[in-house]
Amino acid sequence: MNKVLPNSDLQALCVEAEAKGVALSDLESICSEFGVSPETVLNELSITVAEGYLSESLSYDFCDGVMNGIANAIFDLGMASELPQPAFALYQAFDLGEWVRSSDSPDTDPGEKYTTPTVLEILRDFER
Repeated sequence: MNKVLPNSDLQALCVEAEAKGVALSDLESICSEFGVSPETVLNELSITVAEGYLSESLSYDFCDGVMNGIANAIFDLGMASELPQPAFALYQAFDLGEWVRSSDSPDTDPGEKYTTPTVLEILRDFER
């Protein structure tokens, strides 16, 4: 996927999403400015978060916060059409790391055990 949005805009949107959440209506100005759909914004943002997580330049907690912060926008978009992909799949991947399962040892890092391989698979499949 070729990115349309500048990294500075994606980073600012990440910070906003993590801090207070982003609604679909909050994306109108960036969509208008760059002539893209909300689906494109959400997908590019999600890929940026996933890549930052995998490169360890962004923490799991921050990435999970961003993905939770855009969840309503993802779901609202899905109400009108299909859920944006890979944004929805990446949202689910970060959700997998939110808790330790009863079958895991107490020192298990659920982000590392569940989120990392899922994010790798999603990005690999998406790039095909």
